[in-house]
Amino acid sequence: MAVFVKVEKEQLKVCSFNEEYIKLFNSLVKDKYYTTSTPFAFAFASNTRVIYITYKEVKNYMYETWKNAGASLVKIMKDLHIDDIEVDMAELFAEIASEESYIQFCLGIMLSSYSFDNYLGNKRLKEQSNIKNILLVSEHKKDTENAISKANQIASSIFWARDMVNEPSNVINSLTFVDRAKKQAESRKITTTVLTEKELKTLGMNGILGVNAGSKNPPRVFIAQYKKAKAKKHILLVGKGITFDTGGMVLKPGTSMLGMKDDMAGAAAVCGALFLISDMNLEANVTVICPLTDNKTGSAAINPGDILKMYNGVTVEVVNTDAEGRLILADALAYGIKKYNPDFVIDIATLTGACSIALGRHASGLLSNDEALSCALKDAGNDTYERVWELPMFDEYKEDIKSDIADIKNSGGRYAGVITAAQFLSYFTEGARWAHLDIAGTDMSDVNVKYISKGATGVGVYLLAKTVEKLVDIDKF
Repeated sequence: MAVFVKVEKEQLKVCSFNEEYIKLFNSLVKDKYYTTSTPFAFAFASNTRVIYITYKEVKNYMYETWKNAGASLVKIMKDLHIDDIEVDMAELFAEIASEESYIQFCLGIMLSSYSFDNYLGNKRLKEQSNIKNILLVSEHKKDTENAISKANQIASSIFWARDMVNEPSNVINSLTFVDRAKKQAESRKITTTVLTEKELKTLGMNGILGVNAGSKNPPRVFIAQYKKAKAKKHILLVGKGITFDTGGMVLKPGTSMLGMKDDMAGAAAVCGALFLISDMNLEANVTVICPLTDNKTGSAAINPGDILKMYNGVTVEVVNTDAEGRLILADALAYGIKKYNPDFVIDIATLTGACSIALGRHASGLLSNDEALSCALKDAGNDTYERVWELPMFDEYKEDIKSDIADIKNSGGRYAGVITAAQFLSYFTEGARWAHLDIAGTDMSDVNVKYISKGATGVGVYLLAKTVEKLVDIDKF
C-alpha cells in the first residue's frame, strides 16, 4: 500500500459525530457506510472515490482518536473492496489540533494495512483485500508529507517486530534472530556485537546457558548500540528472547505450548524500538541487549531443584524450569549494567501468565524502583496508547522467592506472580534506575481490532522509543 499527498484547495465537509450529520450524509451520498456504535463513521461517494469522515473523540486520548480514524478508513476500503482512493484533508487538517495528531491519523492508516502472509499460497493471497493507493488531498503539502514520513518510520519498525514474532520457531531461532536484527541495525549504522556460547561460558552467564542446556540451537546474546556525540543520557533496553518455550522439564500442556513462538516478543520490541530511535534521530545513547535461546527438554536440560550461579554471583534454585525468562534476563541485565553503566534501564518481556490474568489485553504491567522513569513510561504509554499499569514493589514480596539452599529461587508460587518475577530481577539491577515491563497479555491479539491485526501487536516498539524521547528531557519530570 502507498500513501500519497495531492495538493488541492477544494474543501469537503468534515464534522463532529452526531445524528445531525448522519442526516447530512444521507443527503450527500448514495452509498453509506457508518455506524453509531463506533468512534468513526464514513460515507462513501461511489462516483467520486471520496471518503467523507465524521468522528467522535476517544475520551482523554486524542491521538488515539486520530489513529482510529485512519484505521477506520482502511476498514471501509477493505470491506467495500476499494483499492485506490482519495481523502480530502482540507477541513480535517483544520480539525486536527497538532502535527502529532496528523501523524497519528497517517499511522492508523499504515498500521491497519499490516498482514502477515509469508506462507499463504496463491489462492489464499488472491482472496486477500489489496489496497494499492491512498491519496491524501491537501493544500498543506509539506505538512502532510512530513506526517506520512514520520508515520512510516513508526509503522516500519512496528511491522518488523510483528513479523519477527509472527514467524514460526522453525524459522526464527537464536541464530536467525541475530542475522535479521544485524541486517536492520547495520543498514542504520548501528554497531552490533554478538556473544557466542564460548564467551557466555567465560563470562559465567549460567542463567542463559542453563536455559539453553536442552537445546540443539546455541545461545546468543545480541547487543546493538546507537550513539550520539552530544547525548547526555544513556538508556539500556533489555528484551527477553526465548524463541520457543516448551516449559523445559516442567513441560507445558500441549494447548499452553501452542503460540509459544511469541516468547521472544521482548527482544523483537527492543530491537524495533532501537531502529525507530535511530530513524527519529533522538539525542540519546541507547544500548539494546537480547539474550536468545529456546527452552527445550533434553538429556542435558536443567531439572527442578538445580542451582545456577548467575553472572553477578547470585545463586538461584531453579524450582520451575518454566520460569526461564527471568533467568536469561537476569544475566543480561547484570551484564549490561556493569559494562555500560546506563542512566536508565528498562527490560521488557512476555514474563508471566499472571500478568495477562491480572491486566488482560489492554495494559502491560509496569514495576520500577524509580518514580521519574515510571512517569516517563506512563506518559509514553498514554501518548502511544500502549498503556501501562504500575504494580507495587514492596520488600515483603521478596520473602516469596527466598530459597533454603540458594540465595533466591526462580519462582514464588501462584500468588502475586507478576510482582515476585520483578522482585527476582531486582537482585540483578541493584544500583540502577530500572523499570520492568511485562507484556504477556499485550504482545498478541486473537482478533482484528482497529489498527491491530490478529497475531503479533508489536507492543513495546513505539512505547520504548517514545519513552527514550521523554528521558532525553527527564529533568522535566
